[in-house]
Amino acid sequence: MFVGTRMTRDLVTVTGDTSILKVKNLLKEYNISQIPVVEGKELIGIIADRDIRDNSPSPANTLSVHELHYLLSEIKTKDVMTKEVFTVTPGTTIEMAAKLINDKKINSLPVVKGKELVGLITTCDLLDVLLDFMGVRDTQTCRVALKLPSNIGEIAKVANIINGMGLRIVSILSTIDKNDSNVRSTLVRVGTYNTDELCRVLNEAGYTTIIDDKVKE
Repeated sequence: MFVGTRMTRDLVTVTGDTSILKVKNLLKEYNISQIPVVEGKELIGIIADRDIRDNSPSPANTLSVHELHYLLSEIKTKDVMTKEVFTVTPGTTIEMAAKLINDKKINSLPVVKGKELVGLITTCDLLDVLLDFMGVRDTQTCRVALKLPSNIGEIAKVANIINGMGLRIVSILSTIDKNDSNVRSTLVRVGTYNTDELCRVLNEAGYTTIIDDKVKE
């Protein structure tokens, strides 16, 4: 899956000459934390709520609301925006975008084609992808956590057991345990409410199951 298939396309943008008072109002109106700054269609920076806070008069001063608004209206976005912006392209994989957001401790990434801004991929967009892959929105399911040997074919064995019960596998997520490379932590979402029967069959096959933090063996 690529960024271009999940990015937000309908963007709120400002120019370098936009006052930070207007930016502040836009952030509040759209309930967002940052806005891309463009010149024509070209991305030239990004301005976040923290940029406005860092460049606003101290709350300890004696300015009136009118005076404060006047000062904010005089400061331009180009004077306080972040110019060195981390970006991705529509062809960047979702996992690489997620890694970049996590590594850089940021909330979103502008998506560009060349220098042209074409979208924005946010932490909320990435969470939507995670929810889709985990099948959480399918309410007629249950989730079972398994600790599997990290041997080739173990996931296929579990899948065959579940299929043999006539059950629908909604999703399988699996990774090597950080604390034990011989163990694979696996989450399986299955189309059933009968978790007791599912656990019984998996336990009889030698697997330890965990549902709602309760270990069954």
